[in-house]
Amino acid sequence: MPIAIKDIIDGSLADNSKLSIHDRIISINGNEINDFLDLQFYTADDILKIIYLDNSGIEHSLEIRQDWETPFGVIFQEPKCRTCANDCIFCFVDQMPNNLRKTLYIKDDDYRFSFVFGNFITLTNLSDKDISRMIEQKLNPLYISVHTTNPVLHKKMLRYKHNFNIIEKLRFLSKNGIEFHTQIVIIPGWNDGKELEHTLIDLTSPEINSLSVGIVPVGLSKFRNSLTPLFPVNSKQAVQILRVSSEFPRTYCSDEIYLLANEKIPPEDFYDDYPQLENGIGMIRLLLENWKINKNDFVFDIQTKSEIIVFITGKLAYSTISGISDEINQLHPQKTRTIEVINHAFGENVTVAGLLNASDILDQVKLEINEIPAFSSNIFNEDDLTIDGMSKEKLKQLFGNQLLVINEEFDEWMFFG
Repeated sequence: MPIAIKDIIDGSLADNSKLSIHDRIISINGNEINDFLDLQFYTADDILKIIYLDNSGIEHSLEIRQDWETPFGVIFQEPKCRTCANDCIFCFVDQMPNNLRKTLYIKDDDYRFSFVFGNFITLTNLSDKDISRMIEQKLNPLYISVHTTNPVLHKKMLRYKHNFNIIEKLRFLSKNGIEFHTQIVIIPGWNDGKELEHTLIDLTSPEINSLSVGIVPVGLSKFRNSLTPLFPVNSKQAVQILRVSSEFPRTYCSDEIYLLANEKIPPEDFYDDYPQLENGIGMIRLLLENWKINKNDFVFDIQTKSEIIVFITGKLAYSTISGISDEINQLHPQKTRTIEVINHAFGENVTVAGLLNASDILDQVKLEINEIPAFSSNIFNEDDLTIDGMSKEKLKQLFGNQLLVINEEFDEWMFFG
């Protein structure tokens, strides 16, 4: 069934037509409209012949002449997310505790959201029609989880019910002009060593349009009793992963792998345009570079407060944030301090700040009345909720003071409350 119109932008082409909220667009110039991507693609013609259903289910037609300075202006209701067809041995959703935000339990594997938001997908749930649409609409770039190009190992890791050759699929997409960023989640004893080397040879070959290859360690929570036994990447394995990856172009390891290997984070030019920043690749380097740029402004802003600033972070970023705190204290003694919060909700192996929950923070962080807690913005979602659903406002009330929220790239910050 066609998707209903959720809203119409004032002054847009749609606003000046007969279209109304709750109408359903069937087709534009004979092309079926199933979602926001179809709408965007098929409204690129000069003349738009639209077939639609009104709120009573009556079919109508209209014609709109395109005006390139005026948006079409239709906003659809959110489409239903296409979920994952796999049963991956390392799926993090299967390892999550109860009582988190409900949306976190959705196993998203939707190529539309890969194109729009940069979500990683596996391609295993795509039909031939989906592939044709990707090519026709030039959905570039996509973000694709590969993990291994060995078909037998790929099936064991993803536990997909049908035979699936990921490298053949990538070759076909590449031949038809689709580009993509790829990711490999490393599981010791499964897809590391020679398997990793073979995968990187495939992904960096000239026939594959891989813009970047990101390598991240498997995330393991404490909730794995009934799941496939897996082990985290250790220091020795991290060193080996860095050695193998260094031999291939456009290949980047996550910050966590460098820290596990006790290696320095690479310089800024290593990361090019930071193609996999959201994957935790280059985040520390970008933060440090932005800190150099914004240091004076940040210090000036916190100096306007009489309180002490307390940076609250996870294990992964602790050394970086405490280093920044030390720099500030050299200029203004005892102005800041840093607290490392252990993630008891997920288990101590989970070290990223973005998975810290309000319960652990409140249990472990005890502040004086003259102290303001400072958080990375990534502990809150777009609705200002923590991973366990506590609002920013509630957290402020429980701390009894303002919050300082700092963008994870350290280029923006704001006092809240």
